Amino acid sequence: MKKFFTLIAVAAMAFAAQANVLSVCQGEYQSSYAPVYGLWYDTPGVTQMIYSADMLAEMADGDITEVSFLTLGNVDGTPYGQDFSSYTLNFSGGLLSLALKEVDQVGFTETVFVTDATVVSTLVPEAGGYFLTFALDEPFHYNGGNLMVEVKVQEPGNYASTYFWGTAMYDENDQVIYTPTYMYNENYSGEANVNQLSAFLPAADFTYTPGTTPQPTEKTGAPVFNGYTTDGIHAYFIEILESEPSTIYYRVQYGQDGEFTEWAEYEDILSFTQDGWYRIEAYAVADGKLPSDPIAYEFIVNPATGLSEMVGSKTVANTRYFNVAGQEMQEANGLTIVVTTYTDGTTSTVKVMK
Repeated sequence: MKKFFTLIAVAAMAFAAQANVLSVCQGEYQSSYAPVYGLWYDTPGVTQMIYSADMLAEMADGDITEVSFLTLGNVDGTPYGQDFSSYTLNFSGGLLSLALKEVDQVGFTETVFVTDATVVSTLVPEAGGYFLTFALDEPFHYNGGNLMVEVKVQEPGNYASTYFWGTAMYDENDQVIYTPTYMYNENYSGEANVNQLSAFLPAADFTYTPGTTPQPTEKTGAPVFNGYTTDGIHAYFIEILESEPSTIYYRVQYGQDGEFTEWAEYEDILSFTQDGWYRIEAYAVADGKLPSDPIAYEFIVNPATGLSEMVGSKTVANTRYFNVAGQEMQEANGLTIVVTTYTDGTTSTVKVMK
């Protein structure tokens, strides 16, 4: 949500936007490589990390004024019950630079740097802190794309290993989904000590002022379901009808232990022939409006009639997201546990891969 405040002086009027902080990649992984490989901080090195547009959607059209990376010392308790309060920034001196650039890709497929990034800040790090914070020399206008964030050792300093908190892009089978980070460091002979891609993204706080583009305040009207069966055909059909001109998105869950698919745009009548329990969730988005409240529809298909009973149509009250360690998140990220509470007081819990 974007808020604006008016500041009135005696002889003039000025407008100041509230500075917001967007925290991303608050995961359960750690790395001593990104955003800085502190153990080789006494040699040249650079790390490039791509934060996807969906992670940063909240600050689209805003101006970034500060970027801060979190060490393990920021963690108030961990999934492992460890006290990480002493895990602070350990490398120091030298000179770091921060560069930003919006890019098309969401990750790296080979060890090739993104070029022409704009250097927006420099920093001489000091040991002992819980944050590696870059205050930007000038605000960086963020249009809403995938954001490449580069941290470069411009002048080597004093080495010491430092662990950063973050998120890793793995599926439920611990297979890499994509590699959003590219790390390069030299050794004392000027050769590559580290030259590799990583599925890790460090936790980061982006401080920004919202843009001036008016944001919608009215919600799209929620879609409605029309479910029916046809005599002699072992199938159940679902239409998702718009309440106003809009684009409708839906996803389907099958069976008590099923998992949601990704959201798919609604295009046609859905038909279900396999016996079992189903739930469909849907929402609509109209031009110039916020997405509608999601609605859910549940039904059972049986061998005899195609429809045993309609379990009911429910309205979602709220949805909460948790990682596999039980930590609540702002949005689905990686393997996520989604807890949905309906207006009738019932809840459902499913696993999704975002």
